[in-house]
Amino acid sequence: MSNKPEKKGDVRQRLRKADAKMKKRKKAVIGTLPPFMYIVTEGTVTEVTYIEGFAKNINMRYGAFSTRDRIVVKGFGKSCLTLLEEAERTVGKVCPKAEVVWLVYDKDDFPKDAFDNTQFSAESRRDTRKYRVAWSNESIELWFLLHFQEMKSEVSRKQYIKLLEAYCDYRKNDPELFEKLYPRTEEAINRADKLFHSYEKNTAPSAMCPATRMHELVKDLMGYMRK
Repeated sequence: MSNKPEKKGDVRQRLRKADAKMKKRKKAVIGTLPPFMYIVTEGTVTEVTYIEGFAKNINMRYGAFSTRDRIVVKGFGKSCLTLLEEAERTVGKVCPKAEVVWLVYDKDDFPKDAFDNTQFSAESRRDTRKYRVAWSNESIELWFLLHFQEMKSEVSRKQYIKLLEAYCDYRKNDPELFEKLYPRTEEAINRADKLFHSYEKNTAPSAMCPATRMHELVKDLMGYMRK
């Protein structure tokens, strides 16, 4: 066996091969890598805090495969079409590798046309990235409430909050919201999916009340969560 020291180039090549081999083994154990996702929200605290509960878990699990987070969440305080514009304007800087851009927003008191056209505009984008929507009509509290019960009738935002307060001591901007809701996520997905499909196909989003598409985003994220 030769005692000659390795050349620097040989050392770097050997280390790269070892690193690639290790990543390949990890990938075989962990499974398919999640796509890079940029999730933009209307709210700047509640929605961000909740969704980051998923994002942190996934980013930690797959951190060995990229120098960037695979899931990036950003709140803008913008609504509907303005949120879509902000997503398009910032995605290249904030999450340049994004394959999917999610918009999380509520109906609230915004005009029906603006609410409906946000979905139509996002889903009709012809881009290298796919744009998807996770709206709630009329507020994200509907999605939170579906973790505890079915909801078939239209109620006000204040009533959603009142019901949530009884179930989980709910309050806006609660840093523990994700932990409170996560154990019931599968139930919420099933209820939201059932509610969404109770409407006729091609019904305008503004006419679907109560309804939410948050379950589509969360179901997507759940597929990559550490068990």
